[in-house]
Amino acid sequence: MAQAPGGFNLGEIMKQAQMLQQSFEANKQKLKQETATASVGGGVVSATVDGDKVVKEIKISKDLVDEGDVSAIEDLVVSAVNAANAEIDKKINANMAAFAGNAIGGLGGAGLGDMANMLGDLLGGSKK
Repeated sequence: MAQAPGGFNLGEIMKQAQMLQQSFEANKQKLKQETATASVGGGVVSATVDGDKVVKEIKISKDLVDEGDVSAIEDLVVSAVNAANAEIDKKINANMAAFAGNAIGGLGGAGLGDMANMLGDLLGGSKK
């Protein structure tokens, strides 16, 4: 393959970019399957959401229902869903930071090793 000025192998860069795109799409699909559950009110209400932030499950303690305080139940459900969404955000952000660091580190084979290392360090996902 031809080397571009500066020593970059354009063919290798394009191949790496295509592989990165495929890997990114697979990772995105995997993240949609992730779930996060949060409990509030001492565990009387819990909510589970998936990677698309779709609520998959709400659990409410029978004791709380028996008390009949609808306003309290509504507030706790909202809190549980918000907490579960915050948890799934943490999982997604951690995954994407690691993915970006690993992906950028993989560009070293395309003649971009030093730049990949710098970007990986910047994103906090590179491995030393």
